[in-house]
Amino acid sequence: MIRRFAAGAALVTGLTLSLTGCLGDAGDKVGQAGENLKLTAAQVLGKSAEKTGQIDSFQADFDMTMTAPDGNVKAAGAMQYQLKPELAYSISYSEMSVAGQSVGEMQQILVDRTMYMKMPMLSQMAGGSAKPWFKISLDEVGQASGMNIDQLLEQSQQMDPVQNMEKLTASKDVREVGKENVNGVETTHYAGSYRMEDAIAELPAEQQEAARKAIAQSGMESMKFDVWVDGQQLPQKMTMSTPSSAAGAMTMTMTYRDYGAPVQVAAPPANQVTDMAQMLKSMGGGLGGS
Repeated sequence: MIRRFAAGAALVTGLTLSLTGCLGDAGDKVGQAGENLKLTAAQVLGKSAEKTGQIDSFQADFDMTMTAPDGNVKAAGAMQYQLKPELAYSISYSEMSVAGQSVGEMQQILVDRTMYMKMPMLSQMAGGSAKPWFKISLDEVGQASGMNIDQLLEQSQQMDPVQNMEKLTASKDVREVGKENVNGVETTHYAGSYRMEDAIAELPAEQQEAARKAIAQSGMESMKFDVWVDGQQLPQKMTMSTPSSAAGAMTMTMTYRDYGAPVQVAAPPANQVTDMAQMLKSMGGGLGGS
């Protein structure tokens, strides 16, 4: 059972890394016209992608719901990310449930290419380990899952922290909804949708093959979005959802804050950490076990 969880942790690691962003030079698509000119909704997204692409760190609150035939997943919490000079993040889940069952308190930390996870359920599965944290080497996760961890880390360091701004520029129907206040900040609300294949075409060529494989596995073909952009051309809030299908559906809301502010991310004390790979080896298994 614990080996199945380890495989799941590999997937969580990949998803979390993917959430750190896929922005490139979308802003170059917007001409250097005078700022007094009225920009189209599509141009605003391009300029927002360009502006947020300069951010080195951010914090956010998130809420995600996934429905699936084998059980729904719900998660909520807060995160802080540092993208430069190297990727590091900390995520605290205020809620995490699978198939209606709470998995208890959960935290994730990524630093120095190592993922640390704190989860009481995992400790119980490991036989009541007194150490609250488990660590997983990203290199070992990459080998077990087939993910290109180096590429994901490189994307996260070079791209903007707001994960889908570049993909949003693939929308053919984005429109302005109106002016709205988000947590005390005046913003303009935009809404639209995009085809996954169109969004992948917006990515750098070397990233497209891996993205297509991930999308094929997920079964998602399109995405709807709402994004609230402030006067500094930074997204303050984003909601994304997939249409319901036989595979399920997903809705995620991110509310961003503290762009560019320093974040504090550090590994847990060594005496509070169990190496998951070593533990599995001692049990006669490994990260790739079933």
